[in-house]
Amino acid sequence: MGKIIAIASQKGGVGKTTTALNLGYCMTRFGSKVLLIDGDPQGGMSIASNLSTQTNLGLMNLVKNTAKANEIVLTTRDKTMGILGLGRLQPDDVLLLENEARTGNLGMLIRTLTKGYDYIIIDTPSGVGGLPASLLSVSDSVIMTINCRAISLKTIPIFLKLDEKSAVERQILGQIKEVFPADAFFKTMIPYNEYYESASLHSVPVALMPGGLQAARPFFELAMELKEKESKKKRGGEADEHIVGLF
Repeated sequence: MGKIIAIASQKGGVGKTTTALNLGYCMTRFGSKVLLIDGDPQGGMSIASNLSTQTNLGLMNLVKNTAKANEIVLTTRDKTMGILGLGRLQPDDVLLLENEARTGNLGMLIRTLTKGYDYIIIDTPSGVGGLPASLLSVSDSVIMTINCRAISLKTIPIFLKLDEKSAVERQILGQIKEVFPADAFFKTMIPYNEYYESASLHSVPVALMPGGLQAARPFFELAMELKEKESKKKRGGEADEHIVGLF
């Protein structure tokens, strides 16, 4: 069963979709098998990956039991990354999706899709409604995207209260309230680059754009940092100098 990571923020327009797509792609370059899920009814990931022109099926069909899991996930040519949209939504579908999120059914359905993947990265909608809360609750961890604007920073405490019932989230919230300790953040910064806009227009990760490898470097660094954090967590937080050798 793969690890589920939600890319989330209460505020819109802070790079959630760009981060989800490019982080997912970079993780595959390090040998991981990744599933990207578009959890936003606005379909940002479906557009950014060109998924919307390839299929009308998606997670909504699984909710309605009108398609099977193997029919709704499209796989990239190299078979390292799967992409799942919500499917074509009707007006009433948004209400149904919110209801399935509140009852926990949506989370259970997402769990059934994790087999065969190392990571499942969910592009969540902005806000604090039932759908974002459900996607957070089914996730093993959350990466919050924040741009360097005052309004983005002010939304952090409100957003973290979405899942305050969880012991892990209570701990994270407590840490952030202690004047934002360094370990609550990734060291990697993603600077604005016009290549991201061009890549979005072409519906590809920025690394696949001609001359885009340099622009993709921060996402490779983010992917590596994520791997390092997981490795350190598995070791119980030990520093490198405390690791005993083979002999």
